[in-house]
Amino acid sequence: MSKKLRIRPDVVLSSGMIFIMAIMALLVVFFDMTGADGVGFLAAPIALFMIAYCVFICAFETTTREMVKNRIHRSQMLSAKKNVRQLMIISFCIGLFCSLLCAGASIILANFVFHSPRSFYVLLLVSPVFLFLSIQGVLRGYLSGSGYAVVSIISDAILTLITVISTVVLSNAVYDYGKKVDKLMHVDDIAPAYGALGAALGITVSSLISFIFVTIMFLIKKNELQEIADESIPVNNTHKNECVQDLVINCLIAATCGILVFIDECVYLDVAHKIHPMEDNIDNWGIYIGQCVAVVVFFVFITSLPFIKSWYGVHVSIVKKDFKSARMRLQSLVHFEAMLIFPVVIWLMLLANTFNTVVFGKSNEAGVDMVILAIPVVIPGAVIVFQSFLLKQLKNKLIMGMNLVVGVITHIAVLLAMSYIGGYGIHASIAAFAAMFIVQAILGLFEIKVMLDVKLQMIRNILMPLVAAVLSGLVALLLNKIFVNLIGEILTFLICIIVAFVIYMILLILLRSVNRYEVEKMPLGDYFALVSDKVNGGRD
Repeated sequence: MSKKLRIRPDVVLSSGMIFIMAIMALLVVFFDMTGADGVGFLAAPIALFMIAYCVFICAFETTTREMVKNRIHRSQMLSAKKNVRQLMIISFCIGLFCSLLCAGASIILANFVFHSPRSFYVLLLVSPVFLFLSIQGVLRGYLSGSGYAVVSIISDAILTLITVISTVVLSNAVYDYGKKVDKLMHVDDIAPAYGALGAALGITVSSLISFIFVTIMFLIKKNELQEIADESIPVNNTHKNECVQDLVINCLIAATCGILVFIDECVYLDVAHKIHPMEDNIDNWGIYIGQCVAVVVFFVFITSLPFIKSWYGVHVSIVKKDFKSARMRLQSLVHFEAMLIFPVVIWLMLLANTFNTVVFGKSNEAGVDMVILAIPVVIPGAVIVFQSFLLKQLKNKLIMGMNLVVGVITHIAVLLAMSYIGGYGIHASIAAFAAMFIVQAILGLFEIKVMLDVKLQMIRNILMPLVAAVLSGLVALLLNKIFVNLIGEILTFLICIIVAFVIYMILLILLRSVNRYEVEKMPLGDYFALVSDKVNGGRD
């Protein structure tokens, strides 16, 4: 048997997060290419793509990997193969059903829900994604659980690169052709729809290529997998596939946010069409998805990414019943995450106008308002991501299910009330997600606190970083007002962030929110450690 390349689980999880971040960044690029209309046409296909990825790659792969690992540990590879076949049948049937449902419902969604017939072909082109992603999630989990986790890393890299490259190339090509058609037809919405068509085709192509890669790797490793099976004990035919229960809750959690975004779009376009039947409502939804949702989701994951290894550290300590270590690790994790997330959120809120201009080339009032209202969701979002990870690792299905139900009910209630009764439009979706995340985050913090009996040291870990972030952000805002019209948005934004970071670190030291060891772990930590020595007289 060939030597296996050992891949840490945090690296595998990171690759999935990087993929999601890449898709959000791609939406920003696509917004710059085709405008709000293009993103509006692509919003539903992207939501469906993310649902498919989260369900078939994240949920099915994770469930399969854990099952295979447990079986191999007990020399039950033959039983694992039996369960893998069952999971493959389940995933294939669900994938085929979803693809056919998406294709069949495309015309209905386009005409009667989105009130945009040009959305039909975009939805139709993305429908095969469910089928292409369905089986490969189980195969990736089978290979990863057997010691070939590198396949998952490479597959995510392929899916990311091919999606970005093919989407940009194909959408650019057809978008340019669409502009010529616009001129001939004397309209202005064909080019964005064509651009979305190219992007949808690129997504489908990347899913197919990733599927081919995973299948080839499975065939290459088939003999080695058989060697492991030959050393296993016989299959117990009466043994049930206990991972199915885990699979159900994993799929529901993985699919929830994507489904809710899709539902929000349907509700918004339905209400908007009744109130403003002659307006371009797709354009408004495109601003929301491209300038708000993509930015918020990107920052939720990029602020979580540096701490994934620490998440596993907390989990390992709990599994070993070393609760003292788990509490210490959790306090450190909360402290460092707060030190990163608070300044990111505060600075983006205060510099939203300049940030939008830097990222999107120009700023509009609707996009700026959405960023200011939605970016605070990054804080509870980061809590939920960690809490979901921890509960999933501990297999606490009851609490996960309860949190999910409470969150979804909160979201739907706020969405319907604000949309149909209050008539708040897109702001109803922002409020619904904010309410959902805040409720789930409060539940998560309470559950973790009860589970570990941990004291979070709110003043040092939460309040002081928040105060430092606000004060440094106000300085950045002042600098922004002084320089933005003199040297331009990009240079001003860079200066503001650099100055705000320096002031933020100095304030953390002055407020005694960090010690010398913690300062050294930050960017430019050696220099700030000298400041810490002078302020604290070398007491840390």
